[in-house]
Amino acid sequence: MDEESVMIGVIVGFLVLLSPIMLYWTVALFDTIGVDRYLPNIAFMALSSLVPVLIVCALSFPVMRHYNRPYHWIKKTLLRVGVFLFAALFMLLSIVGLA
Repeated sequence: MDEESVMIGVIVGFLVLLSPIMLYWTVALFDTIGVDRYLPNIAFMALSSLVPVLIVCALSFPVMRHYNRPYHWIKKTLLRVGVFLFAALFMLLSIVGLA
């Protein structure tokens, strides 16, 4: 692995490790705003899990472009990261519950 790949991995890994904190604040924000009154439980969990995924992908894209990765590689990598992160955060919310 070259040092550019290592830097991408470190930055994306750091963002993924921060995603449970982003999830906590997303749920707190949506609960404060009152979004949970208008959505069923599963939809609220899905929306709350999707916001940190979008933040991680939006912050990872410029990093990958900075190191001149091709678009098809970025799209494939961000899709994998997004699906994995969404599933992990959704399961975390399912286990912890929204009570």
